[in-house]
Amino acid sequence: MRNRLLLGFILFAFIAMALLVIPVGLTLDAHENSSTLAALKRDTKALATLLANDISHNHLPQAVRLAKTYARNTGRQVLVIDGAKILIASKGDQATDGALSKISQTIGTKQIAGVIPRTAIEGPQYYVAMKIPTLAKPLPSSSVSAPAKSVLIVTYPVTVVTRAIRSDWRNLGLYGVLMLFIAFVLGLILSNSLTRPLRRISAAVDDIGGGQLEVRAPVDDGPPELRRLAEAINSTSTRLINLLGAQKTFVEDASHQLRTPLTALQLHLENLQHAGPKVKPQDFHAISSELARLNNLVESLLALARNESRSPILEIVDVTAVARERADYWKPYAEEHGLSLEAPSAIPASALVISGVLEQILDNLLENAFDATARNGHIRIEVHTGADHYVELHVIDDGPGLAPEQRSLALRRFWRGRENASEGSGLGLAIVDQLARLSGGSIELRPAPGQGLDATVTLKRA
Repeated sequence: MRNRLLLGFILFAFIAMALLVIPVGLTLDAHENSSTLAALKRDTKALATLLANDISHNHLPQAVRLAKTYARNTGRQVLVIDGAKILIASKGDQATDGALSKISQTIGTKQIAGVIPRTAIEGPQYYVAMKIPTLAKPLPSSSVSAPAKSVLIVTYPVTVVTRAIRSDWRNLGLYGVLMLFIAFVLGLILSNSLTRPLRRISAAVDDIGGGQLEVRAPVDDGPPELRRLAEAINSTSTRLINLLGAQKTFVEDASHQLRTPLTALQLHLENLQHAGPKVKPQDFHAISSELARLNNLVESLLALARNESRSPILEIVDVTAVARERADYWKPYAEEHGLSLEAPSAIPASALVISGVLEQILDNLLENAFDATARNGHIRIEVHTGADHYVELHVIDDGPGLAPEQRSLALRRFWRGRENASEGSGLGLAIVDQLARLSGGSIELRPAPGQGLDATVTLKRA
């Protein structure tokens, strides 16, 4: 991945540099050509004026010195032709150059410029040609006037400009190579900064997959997106460890709890096998009791398994309305067992709960309260809304209650108090704790005022 990132970064930099360097090079090329011709035109016009003055006053040697001095200082060549006669030639080969003679014969009143592909002097030449102007009023001391047909031609080698253009392209090329090198270094740094945390995360995932569940992905390296990915992997790993631990504990506890009723059933059946015709009804009652206990245990285990896979989609539920409805449902059972059940006041209190969970929570808490409360006891349901955006659901009984160390153990699966003689599975409070956590809440067992137990479920207020 690092190589692909680096290659992509360099390719992008190369395309960007090409789109920048090529237009700049072409612009410089055109500028060199146009600026050379423009300068040549300006010099030709000025030189024509100076030569016209010298020639019109019959100062031809002075004009020749001026032309050669200009040629020596600028590298340009000067040629003055009067018809078929060469008046000035800064370089001897110009006199025999047919291309220059042809230009002098075709020139009109305006200045002309261009490139001669080949001359006798050297390779291609820029040229500018114009007629030397005639002085309007010659000096009285001179009887010679400027020839009306004298033509000035100034040439300049194209190779000089070509060398300058090549130098520009070479500098641009070096600039491009430098930029590509910088892009390579930056791309290497950037790709390493991206792939290094990915490699570390990948190594952590491989270790976790290999059974090293204590390994965690690094969350302090790389961009925020990779840090969030590492946090998500760590969260998933932690949840996986918790699930595996819970599964292991669950299997061990379930196996232990199922072994007892199954062993009892086996003993009862063996006794019936040897009893022959002397089978007593109470023997079948013991078997029926163990089967009921086993069925209750299996139902509770299935409830725990279903809750683990429940989708935590929260809905707004009126806790008071649900509590009053369940209180009405359980009142006949309470009266049958000589207990009083008090419903909460009708003040609405809405909370965020998974659909159908609140009913299960109340049923399990009430069932535990019924088991723990003696005849003529009192059970009440209360709903309170606090200022900290939570709703509290209380199921309070006046039974024997639990000691502090027992309250911390009561939420564990299969835990039952030693003095509890009921046929329960020990999973009711564990189911309540599971359902409350799935809904983003919690359960706490508190001592009730005076005597008994206050099972408090805290939920987020809607």
